[in-house]
Amino acid sequence: MMEVSAGIIRRADGRVLICQRGEGRSNAHLWEFPGGKLEVGESPCDCLRRELMEELALPVADLRERCQREHQGILFHFIEGTTEAVPSLTEHEACAFVTDRDMLGYAFCPADAGIARAMALNAPALRHFFWDFDGTVMDTYPAMTEAFVRMARRCGVEIAPERALSLMKINLTHALQVIAEENALDASAMVPIFREEEKVTLAQMAQPVAGIPEALRDLPGRHYLVTHRDRAALDYLDSMGLRHFFTDCVVENDGFPRKPAPDSLLHLVRKHGLDLAECVMIGDRPLDTAAGRNAGMLSCLLDEENRFPDDPCELRTHSAHELPALLCPPSIHNS
Repeated sequence: MMEVSAGIIRRADGRVLICQRGEGRSNAHLWEFPGGKLEVGESPCDCLRRELMEELALPVADLRERCQREHQGILFHFIEGTTEAVPSLTEHEACAFVTDRDMLGYAFCPADAGIARAMALNAPALRHFFWDFDGTVMDTYPAMTEAFVRMARRCGVEIAPERALSLMKINLTHALQVIAEENALDASAMVPIFREEEKVTLAQMAQPVAGIPEALRDLPGRHYLVTHRDRAALDYLDSMGLRHFFTDCVVENDGFPRKPAPDSLLHLVRKHGLDLAECVMIGDRPLDTAAGRNAGMLSCLLDEENRFPDDPCELRTHSAHELPALLCPPSIHNS
C-alpha cells in the first residue's frame, strides 16, 4: 500500500499551515496539509521533513504522528510539528496559516477534509445546538404545501405543489406576496385562509424529520428551538415526544425580530451564558443559516433536496441521520 505523510504544522501562535494545490495537479485548487509519498526505507516523519524542504523550503521541528487514515487505498500519516519559517511556494498556488476553526471555510482534498473538520469542530467542541422548527425538526412542509394549494384554490388560483413548496422555502410571506401579485389578490387576506387550512393538514400529516429524534438523542449537548411559529410548535413537539430534548425555546409570541435577524438566538445565548464558539444554528433554509452567522455562531444547512447548493454555511448535510457525526467528530489522536 502506498503511504503518504501530511503535515499539521503550527506556528508559535497555534495557527496551522495549509496549502492550495496548483493547476494541473490532482485535486487542483483544493487545500491540503502539505506532504508527500514515503520513499523506500523512509519513516513518516523523515518523509515529511524532506517533502516540506523540497516543496516549501520549510524546516520543521517537534514532529510526532497524530493519526493515520486510509483513503482510496493510500495510507495517510498525519504528523504534527512546528515551524518558525515562512514557506516558499514552488508547487502550490497559495498557502495560509489559519486557526483550526477557520479551516471550515476552505475546500480540502478528500483525504484531508475529515481531519480538517475534526480539528475545526474540536476547537472547541460544539455543545449547544439551535434548531429551526419547520423542515428541520418537524417535517411540516408536506402539510404546508397542501394547505397552500387549498388556500390558493379557495382564492380562485391553481398552483402546482412543487411551486408552492419552492416559494415557501424562501418564506411564507414571500410565497403569499408572489401569488397575490400574480393574481391581483390581497396577500393579507390570504393569511387566515392559509392558517385555517394548515391547522387541518398539520394535524393529519406533520411528523418529525427522518433522523431528528436520533440526532437530538445522540448529539452531546443542549438543544434550543428558534421558530417563527407560535406556541403551537411546542404542542407538536409534545405530541411527538420531542419536547423534553429542548432546554429552552423562542417562538413567535416572544416578540423577537424574524430570522435572519439574530436577536432570538442572542437572547438564548445571553440567558444561558453560552459560549458562541460552542454554538451552531441548524436549519433548512438560508434565512436560518444567515441568522446563525449574524449571531456569531456556526451555521449548518439541512438541505435534503439540495435546494440551496450555494448557501455560504460552514456545514451542510442532506440527511439528519448524519448530523451527530458531522457536528461532533471525534478529535484526532495518536495512533
